[in-house]
Amino acid sequence: MKLTEQQIHHFNTFGFLVFRQLLTPSEMDRFSREFDAGLDSWLPAGIKHDRKARHYASLMEETTPFIASLHDDPRFAGVAEQLLGKDVLGIAADGNYYVGTTAWHPDGHPIGLDGKPEDYLAVKFTIYLEPQDGSNGALRVIPGSHRQPYHGWLQEKFYAQPIEDRVKKTPEQAFGVPGDEVPAYAFKSEPGDVLIFNGPLWHAAFGGSDHRRMCSIVYYDDPDTPEATSAIQEVMTRNHRMYASKSRRMYTDYYRNNPDPRHQRWVGRMDELGILETPPITS
Repeated sequence: MKLTEQQIHHFNTFGFLVFRQLLTPSEMDRFSREFDAGLDSWLPAGIKHDRKARHYASLMEETTPFIASLHDDPRFAGVAEQLLGKDVLGIAADGNYYVGTTAWHPDGHPIGLDGKPEDYLAVKFTIYLEPQDGSNGALRVIPGSHRQPYHGWLQEKFYAQPIEDRVKKTPEQAFGVPGDEVPAYAFKSEPGDVLIFNGPLWHAAFGGSDHRRMCSIVYYDDPDTPEATSAIQEVMTRNHRMYASKSRRMYTDYYRNNPDPRHQRWVGRMDELGILETPPITS
């Protein structure tokens, strides 16, 4: 799947890109069945989602072979490589039953004034399983907020000073308006549509139901500096420990044994970087 120069320019400028009907209706039918099987497999036997809190699960396991295969699909991996302009690492394919509002936040480090990433970059493919718009929980993104100085200005607005205290302000405190009135692009979508966004882009969701189904497929750029390597190792340590807290491995044998050549390059490279295994907890 070859992107146009216009698409790449749009992504670099605004931080996101939309593909309509990237997945076919028959693919989405299978996607839906596997999604529920994968999410429910992470709940205790016989228990259903309580619709009171977000529920998260990996979709890279035996229960979700089609969704797991999308990690290697050229419509996803190939597009991620084109958008980042280099080799990538297939980090995660996960599903969520979301409940209500997701506050404004970024997922990674911004692009600096020189146009280069601060440490590393990530891209996330977002797929909703039901129709969404701004009134019922669609993903909202603030165009251009993946870049400095806009990213940092928003961070200063949303966090009390000093920022190391991580005291989050409400949008009313930061801007004098509710979160859903912060100027943004709301991803109105039908099943099969996909929104791709740059990890540092500020994003949120408002007005969502208590059982909103959304899948994310995530790639990091393959680090080529000590700073990027250190940053990826740090975030992956947190990722692994989140899985370990649920008595799960982030990368099961199913993920590791995928014979796709690009996938095996990811596995080897992640092992080389020390991010394939759950790190030991040290005092």
